[in-house]
Amino acid sequence: MATRRNDVDDAAPGSRRAQNRARTRATILSASLACFIEAGVQATTMDQIAAAAAVARATLFNYFPAKADIVVALVAAHDENFFLALDGWRRAPGLTTGERLLGLFVATAHYLRRAPARKRVILRLSWTNWAEPASAERIRRVGAGFAGLLVDGRATGDIPAHVDPMLAGEMIGDVYMGLVHRWWMDEPSPDPEHFDRTARLLVQMVGPGMPLPENAPVLPVLATHFVE
Repeated sequence: MATRRNDVDDAAPGSRRAQNRARTRATILSASLACFIEAGVQATTMDQIAAAAAVARATLFNYFPAKADIVVALVAAHDENFFLALDGWRRAPGLTTGERLLGLFVATAHYLRRAPARKRVILRLSWTNWAEPASAERIRRVGAGFAGLLVDGRATGDIPAHVDPMLAGEMIGDVYMGLVHRWWMDEPSPDPEHFDRTARLLVQMVGPGMPLPENAPVLPVLATHFVE
């Protein structure tokens, strides 16, 4: 059966229909998060979410068949913010690999200290989701992201050839995720000095003797990469 031209146009990313769908999806996610903050995930019902989002129950289930799908979407959006930040540090000019790692870790601590309460809820959801089978891919992506940064460093001579970037990236990713997830369990935990010391230790493990500045570099543009 031939596809009608209007159907194709409506499905295009920039079409009015696509924009409306994206807006409705964002509204549902925002309302869901507000409900989760107020009552908790377990106590929140799909009916409550539909009411908070001002959409019909059928519309809600059309976008998200189950509450678990909403949780996955919220966590996925949080993950993408991390990858935006990591990519920003990878592309930042004039920095060594050690400075990029140090900057990312310390910038993360500063972000967590000023982040709104809803981010703590998302991190709690993220942590509980690690037990799900699908989270294996999330963990792999984080490790691969740090591995890419180390591959860049090997090309510039910062990282010795004997260092396995995938293994080291996995190790750095595990440490990074552990520090970040501690935030929702222990409010004072995002101490920039602690993130700073941790990053310096990791840098010396993957690039022994790599010089580091007294203060972590700052990239103001990355403030937009951690979406409030």
